[in-house]
Amino acid sequence: MGCEAETLSILVIDDEYLVRVGIRQTINWEAYNFRIIGEASNGEEGLAIAKTQKPDIIITDIRMPFMDGLEFMEKLREAGLTSKIIVLSGYDEFDYARTALKFGASNYLLKPIENQQLIETVLQVGKAIRQEREKNMEYNRLKKELPLLQKQFLLDLLNGRLTEEEKVNEKISFLQIPLDTQALIIVVLRVDDVHLLIQTRSTKKLKLVMEEINHRFVQEVLDKAGYRGLLLETEAGELVAILELPERTEDQVPRLKEVLKKFLALLAVRQEFDLTVSIGISVPFVGALAMHDAYQEALTSANTKFVPGTNSITYIADEGVQDCHSVIKAALAYIKKNYHQNITVEMAARELLVSPSYLMHLIKEELGKTFVECLTEYRIEKAKDLLKENKYRVYEVCMEVGYQDPKYFSQLFKKVTGLSPSDYAKLG
Repeated sequence: MGCEAETLSILVIDDEYLVRVGIRQTINWEAYNFRIIGEASNGEEGLAIAKTQKPDIIITDIRMPFMDGLEFMEKLREAGLTSKIIVLSGYDEFDYARTALKFGASNYLLKPIENQQLIETVLQVGKAIRQEREKNMEYNRLKKELPLLQKQFLLDLLNGRLTEEEKVNEKISFLQIPLDTQALIIVVLRVDDVHLLIQTRSTKKLKLVMEEINHRFVQEVLDKAGYRGLLLETEAGELVAILELPERTEDQVPRLKEVLKKFLALLAVRQEFDLTVSIGISVPFVGALAMHDAYQEALTSANTKFVPGTNSITYIADEGVQDCHSVIKAALAYIKKNYHQNITVEMAARELLVSPSYLMHLIKEELGKTFVECLTEYRIEKAKDLLKENKYRVYEVCMEVGYQDPKYFSQLFKKVTGLSPSDYAKLG
């Protein structure tokens, strides 16, 4: 045996003193990487030692006073011990010894025992123990790594790096991914302006935000609403949900939207959650290989935010328009078209043939904001786009998005984003 092998422990139980002495003293167990940790003259005494010492191997006689070998093995297993057992028996106890094998003994030897035979048997049992432990270590290692392997596989699927259906299905089975691919839909959740969050707060704040989103999504969508699926964080501030649907039909989407609205409403009432989220939804699809296209659809939907500064849920077939009153949609379209001019709620109402008070009420009711807040947020979004280009001076951006006073614009921009226009431009 190599010196690198783990030393295994042996407990000897036999009512014959000379047998115990012979096993202990006539074999140099250390040379084979074993050591005798104790001996007992009966099963009762042996069980007490086994419970405290937890030996790897037990060599026990089958016939002993107080507690025989079979009862000893039964009590040993009841105690939760997994020691390997080598049973010693006389020739006339052969049938008794065979019964011991059924009770969990690894091997049995007939008395009188030859040293070489005992050594070979112990070596054989020791080899089995070491192989078993290696397998357990490998299994535990794989079990520990499984979530990472699952995540990488799903990321490869989402990003279109896997193209062979048969191999993909094999991996789904091998990695124990609990996903029925007959009717799926993908939801992308993105924290708006995540780079600003990191710049003005910290990566720690982003981590807390993502933990909150993850927790609430599991609670509201998976647990309460009963959807089955997988969640993974694909990049900073982005969470992807791969959800199973009862069937692959478009009428599944309205229900999912309602569930997601409740989820967003809960996020909004959290005092520390002062950010907005964009949610994008793909069309329902079948099969793991369709996941890439669905992910792109959900990303496109999440990036189509018609009203800056609000939480949004956009289905790819919605053509970029949120579920809201037609007058609201028209008012937002008016802002989008005329934001660079000096517009007011009265001007918008006149254009839409409604009263200003009615329009203000609708906007507040549906979006939780005033007309001026919607206009300001849209202007700031356009200003951010221009500043990212690094082609314009701050006063030029100010004029372009409908403000006349650069100082006021800079103050307003910092109030909304946490950064001055010039500092924001440096972010690229």
